[in-house]
Amino acid sequence: MKVVGFNSLENIFQKSYRDFSQNCLQKTVEAGSVRSQFNNVRNLFVRGNQIDEFCDSTIKLSNQLNESGKTELSTLILNELSKMCVNFKLHDRAEELLFIAIDNSKRNCDGLHELARIIDLERIYKFTGNRKGMFQILDMKKECCKKIISNYDENLKNFRTIHKKATTLPEVQVQLAFTYSDLASMLERRKPVNSIKLYTKAKVIYEQLGRNKEVAYLEEKIRRIITRNNISSV
Repeated sequence: MKVVGFNSLENIFQKSYRDFSQNCLQKTVEAGSVRSQFNNVRNLFVRGNQIDEFCDSTIKLSNQLNESGKTELSTLILNELSKMCVNFKLHDRAEELLFIAIDNSKRNCDGLHELARIIDLERIYKFTGNRKGMFQILDMKKECCKKIISNYDENLKNFRTIHKKATTLPEVQVQLAFTYSDLASMLERRKPVNSIKLYTKAKVIYEQLGRNKEVAYLEEKIRRIITRNNISSV
């Protein structure tokens, strides 16, 4: 029986990723083909416990694709890589990749992908209990949602994906309402007046969307904060 040595095993990984890179960098290549090949190569590296090497190579490839004008493919592989790290609970690595993906989406004026990656970061900070990071990412999310809402059609035009439907305008509005509520919750004890103002902004959005259950819930939240803190006016 022939035993595969360390160098031969290393070459398997190198060749697999080199073939993938060359395919991505071709003049014409379908996004669906890239995603399928990405998944195959990813699975090989995961089985071989070579996740860090896979991440490093993919970041380098993403930069090459951007330099070659292949921003769509660059965004695709970075998004897939960040989702992989989130799924494997590699939080530090996922955080690094998500910030890179967010910057890429900003450069491409793709607010919808930017928002999706911000929400991924939000989930990580919730899971790890990172309150400081949570406050910062909620502020980023708020500004991103407002940017999308102010020019939804432009962001929709720049949203390029092969398998996922774009987030609708009402869904972005709901995300903004979530964000105002989450920020308000973090400020309830320390800055109750600011908290009320943020809950009120969320309530206005729900009123515009006709979501009466959420409106009633926030009205009760605001009433309790006013009563608890003896606030006469906001």
